[in-house]
Amino acid sequence: MSASTAVSPARIETKHPDAVHSGPHPNYISEKIRTHGSACFRVLGQSMFPWIRSGDFVFVRRCAITAASAGDVIAYERDRRLFVHRVIRRNAGDQAVRIGSSLIAKGDALDGKDLPVMESEFLGRVIRIHRGRRHVDMEFFGRVLCGKFLALVSPASVLLYAPLRALKAAFSVWKPVA
Repeated sequence: MSASTAVSPARIETKHPDAVHSGPHPNYISEKIRTHGSACFRVLGQSMFPWIRSGDFVFVRRCAITAASAGDVIAYERDRRLFVHRVIRRNAGDQAVRIGSSLIAKGDALDGKDLPVMESEFLGRVIRIHRGRRHVDMEFFGRVLCGKFLALVSPASVLLYAPLRALKAAFSVWKPVA
């Protein structure tokens, strides 16, 4: 892939004449990943802040669910919505035997983890982030190690984010008189 196509959002053609939306629908993005093996799309939301910011483009490459490991940032589709979250761990033991291959994922800036990501929902791994002119390679060794560390400490993120949210709420109520 050339550098010019890496930063462009995936062109997703709508094949349904009754589709009346302004941008690519999540189903078309997931369809593109499943059929063509990759897609680049804009992320909206703050669940992965500060690693992925609202407005960043992410490049997702399809892979088997068994290729994703703790620390990887993955894309999956659930209830007609796309999610880009970090893998915290694989389901293990009796639970993995009962429900099949699945992953536990969580947004870095969220308190709680997601429901298990099933193989049918899994789309692939985020391998690159595009922010303006900056390109972040998620497969770079240092970022892989940092991702594994974040997956390890992620369950305790509520200890960091809850007080910060409380401070933000306290300061948003207090407004100086002009």
